[in-house]
Amino acid sequence: MEARIITTDDADAFGMPHTRAVPLATGADTGDAWEALELTLGPGAASPPHTLSADKVFYLAAGELDVDLDGVTHRLRAGDVAHVPAGVLHRYRADTDARLVVLVTGATQVPFLRGMSELGRSGPPAPDAVAAHAAGHGVRIAAPSAG
Repeated sequence: MEARIITTDDADAFGMPHTRAVPLATGADTGDAWEALELTLGPGAASPPHTLSADKVFYLAAGELDVDLDGVTHRLRAGDVAHVPAGVLHRYRADTDARLVVLVTGATQVPFLRGMSELGRSGPPAPDAVAAHAAGHGVRIAAPSAG
C-alpha cells in the first residue's frame, strides 16, 4: 500500500441525490482490504434500507443524522459512531446538512455507489438494473414495506 494525501482539488468525487461522495481510499489503495468515503449530505439525502456483505462504520463528522439499524432509529450527532456488521439491515436519512465518513471492509462500496450515481444520471433507474448492480457488489436493497 502506498502512502498518499487526498485533497478536495484532486479527489475523484461524484454525486448522488443530495449527496457529494469523495472516495478517500479505494480497494486499489488498500489491497481490497477496506474503503473509505466522505459523504457531504444535504437535507433529503438518504439511503434505502439495505444490507451489505461487509462491515461498515459511520463516523458523523458534522451535523446530525438518523441511522436505522435493524428497524431501530438512532439520532447521531457530530462525533458519534455507528458500527454496522455485515448482514444488518440499515439506512441513513439527513434532514439537515451533515458530513459522514464511511469505512467499509472489502472493496465493493466505492464502485457500488459510483455505479448507482451513473445509473441515476438520467433519472430514476429501472428497479431491475438497480437490483442487478447491487447484487454484483454484495448489497441487498430491502423491498419497501407496505403501509
